[in-house]
Amino acid sequence: QSRRSPSTSGDSLYPQPPGGKTATLVALDKKTGALIWKGPVPDGDHAEYSSIIAIQLDGKKQYVQFLSGGVVGLAETGKFLWRYNKPANGTANCSTPLYHEGQVFAASGYGTGGGLVKLSADGDACKAEEVYFTKKMRNHHGGMVLLDGYIYGADDGMLTCIEWKTGNVMWAERRAGKGSVAAADGRLYYRNEDGPIILTEVNSTKYVEHGRFESPKKSDAPA
Repeated sequence: QSRRSPSTSGDSLYPQPPGGKTATLVALDKKTGALIWKGPVPDGDHAEYSSIIAIQLDGKKQYVQFLSGGVVGLAETGKFLWRYNKPANGTANCSTPLYHEGQVFAASGYGTGGGLVKLSADGDACKAEEVYFTKKMRNHHGGMVLLDGYIYGADDGMLTCIEWKTGNVMWAERRAGKGSVAAADGRLYYRNEDGPIILTEVNSTKYVEHGRFESPKKSDAPA
């Protein structure tokens, strides 16, 4: 969920951002590695740990990246469009943003939390307006998933479910602890930082655990 995965689109490759003022993000030819464009972002920003995502807004593609100073959106040409700084912390921004129906949610740890912005396109321009900000999704590096209108992810030491459109907490479970989350076949697969793998329901009303096991041959280091 948060380990700098590159993205491809057509013949283009969007690697981990170089950062800086002149080439904050770049697009490369995926077959040759040749530079297609440099995408400068005002104030620069260096690269963090989040992966880039591609979105469609009013029929136009954008690339969204969580950098050191905040979340930014660039057009398919590399033109800077918008930024949202509040989810960023001064140490490390790791989790990849989520996108749904013209809105972007991003969150980080170190006591920060997450926020939702609504994107509005106007010709070649775009603006981001905050819908809400919550301290109840201080997602460090375990990532988040959006399912049926609800976000699931670790809020520090608790697996937490919040409503996408409002940020309201539906439940928070300390037994699950801090960890990383993935979803498949109507279940959440949650890897606790201290080792257990936990299977839970995708359930926005309550925490329902279906089992857990320890990873074989795991070290004493956090997972």
